[in-house]
Amino acid sequence: MNEPPSNNGAFIAKLGAWLQLAQVIGIGGTVIGIMKSFKVLSESGRSDPSILSEAIEGVLISTFIGIALSLIGIVLVIIAITACRYRSAWMFWFLCIYGGLMSFSHFFPFGLFFFIYALVKKDEFLKPQLQVLPPSCSLES
Repeated sequence: MNEPPSNNGAFIAKLGAWLQLAQVIGIGGTVIGIMKSFKVLSESGRSDPSILSEAIEGVLISTFIGIALSLIGIVLVIIAITACRYRSAWMFWFLCIYGGLMSFSHFFPFGLFFFIYALVKKDEFLKPQLQVLPPSCSLES
């Protein structure tokens, strides 16, 4: 029986897209942390490894958290577009633009996948269709 698609895939897709901002926040934390570590070095007047290592620790933590949250977001977007078959115009443009931008970063394979997937499935994303969702993506028990 054909039923309208559930919003479960939409929630997963939106959450995954928003988590991509963690990458930008992590990079911002990295830049601020590096600036603070150099400021500490210039104020102390000497290169004390213990002072520098404490500053660098904060930098690495913000970088790790940003990358980890971004990877979780990438996995959520992949689940939404493949397993839940979430389709919408905003998701098409997100996959194209973000996939193109990620192709120039450390997430190159994911960016290439997003970009190619969006172009191959363009008609599905831009033409709303009534689809039956896989059982794993429906909210009903």
